[in-house]
Amino acid sequence: MAPKGKGSKVVKKVYDYSGLEEGMKCQAEADGSYYAAEIVQVSTSKNRTKAPVKISFKGYEKEWDTWVSGDQLRSKALKTVAPEKKEKESMEVNFGYWKIRGLGAVFRMIFEYKGVKYTDNQYEGSKEGAAKWFKEDKPKILEKNPLANLPYLQCGKETICQTNACLAYLGRRLRMNGLGRDAQALNEQLLCEIYDVRNQIIELVYPFKTVCRDAAEHKEKALKHLSGGPFKKFEAVLEKAGSDYFCGKLPSVCDFHIWEMLDQNKLLAEKHGAGDVFESIPKCKAFYDRFRALPKLETYFASEAYKFPINNPVADAYVL
Repeated sequence: MAPKGKGSKVVKKVYDYSGLEEGMKCQAEADGSYYAAEIVQVSTSKNRTKAPVKISFKGYEKEWDTWVSGDQLRSKALKTVAPEKKEKESMEVNFGYWKIRGLGAVFRMIFEYKGVKYTDNQYEGSKEGAAKWFKEDKPKILEKNPLANLPYLQCGKETICQTNACLAYLGRRLRMNGLGRDAQALNEQLLCEIYDVRNQIIELVYPFKTVCRDAAEHKEKALKHLSGGPFKKFEAVLEKAGSDYFCGKLPSVCDFHIWEMLDQNKLLAEKHGAGDVFESIPKCKAFYDRFRALPKLETYFASEAYKFPINNPVADAYVL
């Protein structure tokens, strides 16, 4: 038999002693060898759980009688049972973000896809909503995390803030950061890369950024943004990977943010008559359709959350 590797996990056998009876013949181990023996007693006492069977070795006096465990017995009447599996605790998350799609859509899709039980704290993009966050809830988050911001995740005793940190955290907990070092490294890079694409949209739609001073300037710069091919790099990644999703056969956390930004850019193109945003990125289009058809996301796409405005009301002058 080949030696077990250092990392192998030894599964302890669980024995059913109910078939053993007094006087039954068996074999029992002593000093590494097995000898003919007879069962003298089978104890159900809690004090005897580790070695509940008393045996007598054939040809030896009673003083040699000893208590043994199932590991030291050979008998057809001795059975093994599957150990009870501990039920995996379901993950529960307290999540907070504005009552918009924005970054919140990425998290809501992940929660629905993985069946995570979550509380969705939605802050209205109004004076009342801002007061709820800044004056009531943010001070509470600050007590647990000095980096308090939206979005935030609270899971057990942990409070995580900052978007990519939250996504990486979920990826670790839900095994969605990619399988293997290469996939995990790619997932991290894509999370950063897609955030750059998101920032391009933010620059276009929020007046306080001063990039677009009126609707006409917004349209001009939006069309320029779309014509620049913001998803060329993502198309190249899919081309090289040759997989259904960006980091393998199954979605990783980066896929959810990439899909959301593809959808937002699609809506932006439709608003300004920029044509088919997918025309030059067929692999991204196939990914977009494949992701949209995931059965586990049907609930999300049918929900009000998917119909939320993409950005806060302050962007109403230009936004989708």
